[in-house]
Amino acid sequence: MSALTPRLWPVALLLLGFSACGNKSTQWSWEEQHAPYWETYKAEAQPEQRPLPAPNVRPHTDTGRFTFYDLKNETDASLASRLLGENGKRITYIDRQPSRWQYYSGDEAAIKSIDLYTHPAELGSQYGLCGVEKYSFSFDDNGKIESVELSERFGIEGDIFQKKDFDWDNYSKMCAAASASHAPSYFPAKDSIAAHDAAHVLVTAIDISASSVSDLPFSLECVPDGKSCDLALRTYLGKLRLKDIDDFSFANCPVFGSKPKEVCFTVEVGRHHLGPFPKYITVRGSTYMNNVIVYSVSVIESFTMS
Repeated sequence: MSALTPRLWPVALLLLGFSACGNKSTQWSWEEQHAPYWETYKAEAQPEQRPLPAPNVRPHTDTGRFTFYDLKNETDASLASRLLGENGKRITYIDRQPSRWQYYSGDEAAIKSIDLYTHPAELGSQYGLCGVEKYSFSFDDNGKIESVELSERFGIEGDIFQKKDFDWDNYSKMCAAASASHAPSYFPAKDSIAAHDAAHVLVTAIDISASSVSDLPFSLECVPDGKSCDLALRTYLGKLRLKDIDDFSFANCPVFGSKPKEVCFTVEVGRHHLGPFPKYITVRGSTYMNNVIVYSVSVIESFTMS
């Protein structure tokens, strides 16, 4: 059976702990249920961004300068080549950030930023998870490149909870067949191993938070005041998706104890949102022997006025 065929696998996903949301001590086992349905958390396609029809003559001839006219009208291949040279041939999706176009004063205005992505590719042994390279460019007031940041991004394209009978040839094909437009919805992580752990543990925490279980079988804490989290925070966690992650780190993680394959990480979400954002969500758990355990989720909530 192919890894892209919907199915339920009886995996040993255990969630242990004491809920800080007014729930009693409890234990939950997916052995009697099923793993989270991976397609719920699959990477999402972004709108296609085709260059607008335009005259063949650019309003300027400086190939090292990037303007709003170029952002709107230049082809992907040409933009990628000017920004990355020969490496631009590996680019398969460009995010031209059309939501910001309203802020440009005219065609000669300098580009503010642009993101370029390579095509999804297999990662090794992280079955169902694919990776891309993201090139983030920033420009000065003259439209010259000011900085470029290269980072890795990861996304779910197959059944990450599958425990046996892996079809590695199909794994390679599933990443190659993934739409290039999925790349902007991929999430950041230190490397493919950290991405694998984050996807398994965080998705499991999200899935159980969205379920009808009254007593959360892991600790959910509000930090730093230590007060019990209200229902709204559990609802938010249940609706969270990996594409919402703005940053990944190991901040707020204590020195690991004696628990095997213990993992801990912190994700930032809502960086550019107003209101009770950004949120810093620290998750502790384990993926030892492909058994996913969530120990705790703690949230530091900020507030942004403008």
